[in-house]
Amino acid sequence: MKTFTTRVLAVSGAIAISLGAAACSKSETPSTGGSASASASTSAGTTSSTTTSSSDGSQASDILDKAKTNALAATSGAFVGQVDQSGKTIKIDFKGTSDGKTADISIEMEGDGKARVISVTDGVYIQGDATFWKKQGAPASVQKAGDKFIKAPASAGTMTESLSLKSFLEKAFGAVTPQQLAPTVGSENVGGVDCWVLTDKKGKQEGALYVSKDKSEVVRFTGSSASPGQLDFSKWNEDLGIKAPEAAQIMKIG
Repeated sequence: MKTFTTRVLAVSGAIAISLGAAACSKSETPSTGGSASASASTSAGTTSSTTTSSSDGSQASDILDKAKTNALAATSGAFVGQVDQSGKTIKIDFKGTSDGKTADISIEMEGDGKARVISVTDGVYIQGDATFWKKQGAPASVQKAGDKFIKAPASAGTMTESLSLKSFLEKAFGAVTPQQLAPTVGSENVGGVDCWVLTDKKGKQEGALYVSKDKSEVVRFTGSSASPGQLDFSKWNEDLGIKAPEAAQIMKIG
């Protein structure tokens, strides 16, 4: 189960880098934008002590199936957290729709800088710090963008499907199978939400999925001892209020 968190964050990082490279393309002239924080935060939440209930394994499998079905059927959602990969920490704050038409993703990659990607109907906007743009080999003008956004060229619009919540979840849930689950189902309260807790057969330290008891919604996913991480999910099927940056936030290039 440890690969759930790493898959989601690895995909996010790849998207940010790919879009950054697209924005740096000299074959098209991006238009642009401004100041907004690109930091990603981790929501620790509050967790009560764990109690467990015995199961023959079918309960765990059923909970996983309902959580997966609901997550993939959701029209929108959000998650925030971080994971350590190869000794480096990646932080992410994601909000987006299932179809990928609107998304607001902030990601911070240790050693590779910070970036924020906003995808809306009229285009994809990217904001990065100096380290991020330097890593992308951006033109000098882009590297001086400061906290302004760059509007990616039209060709980047084809990548919006990769920004979809459904795409993230399909890849992430693809890393979890009923065979990996311990037959015992735990019970915890996370941030005021009563949850079922599914763990890896090797124990909670090797990965855990927290699913709300009332709605069968994913609430939290934790990584393994070798690849620690935590993603906290919220805002399922809510209006996320994602909008393009204000004109003053977009830097004009060329």
